[in-house]
Amino acid sequence: MKKIIIRFLFIVFLTIFTSVVYLSTVGIQTNRLNNQIVTSLKDFNKDLEIELKKIKIVLDPFKLQINAKTIGSNFKINDKTIEIESIKTQISINSFIKNNFSIKNLDISTKSLEINNLISFIRNFKNTPELYLLEKILKKGYLISDISLEFDENGRIKNNYKIRGFVKNCNISLLNKYVVNEIDTIFDITHNNTILK
Repeated sequence: MKKIIIRFLFIVFLTIFTSVVYLSTVGIQTNRLNNQIVTSLKDFNKDLEIELKKIKIVLDPFKLQINAKTIGSNFKINDKTIEIESIKTQISINSFIKNNFSIKNLDISTKSLEINNLISFIRNFKNTPELYLLEKILKKGYLISDISLEFDENGRIKNNYKIRGFVKNCNISLLNKYVVNEIDTIFDITHNNTILK
């Protein structure tokens, strides 16, 4: 009888250990988190359409959290589309098990975007005179950025966001008289500060 109990406990332990190792290294793909991410991002604008691929979740047993990542998503609003390289987030295991999980943070990396398309896309959220002027003076160029967002308990974005990236081959035309070609710059934007290099 003791041998049966020991074998049973050994099999249970081995199964749990193998599952944890598999989930920590390989992970699984699911659509279960898609609605949560879409809901958090729709706080920006209700007209925003988000196409998410399957999300890969990997267990982090030391931090008791799940790391979730999706690759190749698209954001659409009106006729403008922004291609996203990846979206990452972390979710506590406790809230995941209780099916009460909420996203605390999102890390978004973009693909190479045409700068004028990006400005037109942003103007759908916040149409300011500055963005209109920027759209008129920037003639071409590409931008890649990494965006880090944190959410409060109500799902609103906190003011500690960070946007980092670079602009490549940007052309600026002022009053169709002064033209500056092929500008490359690195930017770092926070709530109260913008740094260009």
